Amino acid sequence: MDDVNGATLDSYEQHVAEYVGGTPGAVSGEVRDWIGAALEGLAPTARLVEIGSGFGRDAAYIQGKGYRIETTDAAESFVAELRRRGFAARRFDLRRDRLEPGQDLILANAVLHHFPRGQLGAILGQLAGALAPGGRLAFSLKRGTGEEWSSAKLGAPRFFCYWEPEQLAPLLAAAGFADWDIVEANTKRAHAAWLYLIARRAATP
Repeated sequence: MDDVNGATLDSYEQHVAEYVGGTPGAVSGEVRDWIGAALEGLAPTARLVEIGSGFGRDAAYIQGKGYRIETTDAAESFVAELRRRGFAARRFDLRRDRLEPGQDLILANAVLHHFPRGQLGAILGQLAGALAPGGRLAFSLKRGTGEEWSSAKLGAPRFFCYWEPEQLAPLLAAAGFADWDIVEANTKRAHAAWLYLIARRAATP
């Protein structure tokens, strides 16, 4: 599979029900704390966008905090699911699409680890360029070493790239982020070890 992200996307397209059924329906624990930190201090009028919204769980939680957030997904099946749940979702594929500049928060929960290791730096640079001065990128990765294909949860293959904290700092700096926080969490999820990151663009050019 030359395009590992495309092959993973095909699995998501065909297995929305399995994904929804295997994913907690409420935001809690480490994810809740991470999202809270990402939102801290943002004005109610801030521009927020989520990449890989899935069935809208995180977006609904953020809306419940008084914010408006644009929902997107690369899988048409998930865009349809989001719209069925009342979101004005659109398709957005990081491989070819670009966000409008001036975003105050970009959220990508459990998305970027589906890209090969050599692609993450360029993606981080792309997302940094879409942030307003002082804007934030919040993203999560599975912690570990190496890369693998797994059919867990969906019953269809997905590609995963695992990361350690020390591998990320050079990429974040090269992408143009001024500072960042990395929280290492041992969760109750099937893959227990996760990294939750908030990277900030400088407040002034």
